Amino acid sequence: MSKKDINSNYASDELDKDAIDSCAHLEEDISKLRRVADRIPTAAWLIIVTEFCERFAYYGGSAPFTNYVQFPAGNPDQAGALDKGQATSNAWKQFFTFFCYFTPLFGAVISDQYLGKFKTILIFCSIYMIGWLILTLTAIPPSLAAGAGYPGYIVSLIVIGLGTGGIKPLVSPMAADQYTQKNLEVRVIKGERVVADPALNTQHLYNWFYWAINVGSLVGGIITPQLESHIGFWLAYLVPTVMFAMAISVFYLGRGRYVKVPPSRESTLLKAIKCFTYSRKRYSKAKVKPASILDAGLSTYEEASPETDSELASRTWDDQFITDLKQCLMACKIYIPITIYQVSYNQITSNLISQAADMNLPPHITDDLINNIDPIALIIFIPIMDTFVYPFLRRIRMNPRPMARITLGFIFGALAMMSSALVQNEIYRRQDLGLPKVSVWLQIPAYILIAISEIFASITAIEYSYTHAPDSLKGLVSAFSLLPNAAAALICIFLSPVSKDPYLTWNYASIAIVCFLFGIGFWLMFRHYDDLDDKLKEERVGEK
Repeated sequence: MSKKDINSNYASDELDKDAIDSCAHLEEDISKLRRVADRIPTAAWLIIVTEFCERFAYYGGSAPFTNYVQFPAGNPDQAGALDKGQATSNAWKQFFTFFCYFTPLFGAVISDQYLGKFKTILIFCSIYMIGWLILTLTAIPPSLAAGAGYPGYIVSLIVIGLGTGGIKPLVSPMAADQYTQKNLEVRVIKGERVVADPALNTQHLYNWFYWAINVGSLVGGIITPQLESHIGFWLAYLVPTVMFAMAISVFYLGRGRYVKVPPSRESTLLKAIKCFTYSRKRYSKAKVKPASILDAGLSTYEEASPETDSELASRTWDDQFITDLKQCLMACKIYIPITIYQVSYNQITSNLISQAADMNLPPHITDDLINNIDPIALIIFIPIMDTFVYPFLRRIRMNPRPMARITLGFIFGALAMMSSALVQNEIYRRQDLGLPKVSVWLQIPAYILIAISEIFASITAIEYSYTHAPDSLKGLVSAFSLLPNAAAALICIFLSPVSKDPYLTWNYASIAIVCFLFGIGFWLMFRHYDDLDDKLKEERVGEK
């Protein structure tokens, strides 16, 4: 590696470029040096701004869904339109969440195999826009009077879900693609020798990416509930539609700046299936079983019978693809238990809104406005964690690694649900005794706890999916990382019959208990992944 290989995104006043170390310095004990992240490239910032606009549209547009479906029109104290009740409202909201997190598989395959991220995002953005137009037009008073509101709502959920799902696995990986540094590099910054770590680049980027998501959701989530209450649902949906048009414009504006990873032009998913089938066949013939079934597919593996000519002809991959596939499968294993964490998170977009409706609300504050405490907390805590806490921990050599962070996410998610259970119990107690309603501000601890859990679990999960996938599989692995959200939504749909009075206390408490137990199990099962990652990084440095 030479000096020209060094990424130079640092400002000139921070980095003495003459002091950049050559590869000889990488042979020293890098564990003794503090690790740092590089600056976020301009092209990545354009994608982050795009995500802000899109999340404004998504969260701002979906914030009124609960009231739109659950309550009737004509009540001056409670906005509503379709009068379908809480169970129906919650079921459709969870279906929407499921669909939004299942459809990323389509976008990932199209991107990885055919079109690449940029073109695929533009196509699904067009579908996304059609969904917003359907929702807006069927929510205008004449459409509601004609009975078009409910069918229009269902159709729009499907179209919007397909659109947002198509772009969801691609936007964050494309932002991370804008970094060109791939290996650890020793540098001198303000007189201190440090290690520029690509993994920290991704962590740094995704912290601010997630911050932009929550700024967008906060602004959209504040504006649209006010519009639904004071003007109408049609305007609460029109504003997100306009904002999404801005998202498309900003994204297209950067077309000449982006680092665009070309598609593989072959089905990586199909190749992976063939590779696994081939490896399993050789594994079954092996006299001495390898540690992994995929190891039997390596060209260097000699414990099975010799390959026939037809077997050799079917081998359309090299050993590096098998290594990459093993790494992807290792990463995907962590997404299975994360499903339970997502069940706890999903409560803030459905049942906690309905809980707020049973509490004492201040004047001019609606029930679906309260859940903006979550993005407010994230907007405050993410910069604190990224700018102060994580750098401080790295400076004292106590950098929390991915599996530890995700485990903390489980624990904080469980605490959030236990807080909600206690609040719900107090609501029931006061109703039984005929006492005044409990203050809605008692929901604040639950929202703050779930926000902290997102910093540890959600951000780390998308970061991990990117850093543990080869270029040809990044979209697909990113899509797999979203499947826990879809599975969690299905679980919430299954729980819909008990997501109503008088079962809500046990609904929250049971989720809290299961989430905590899964967090402990997650740590016991996957804590060794952090050690494997550290070992792999050191081996790569030693190869330089």
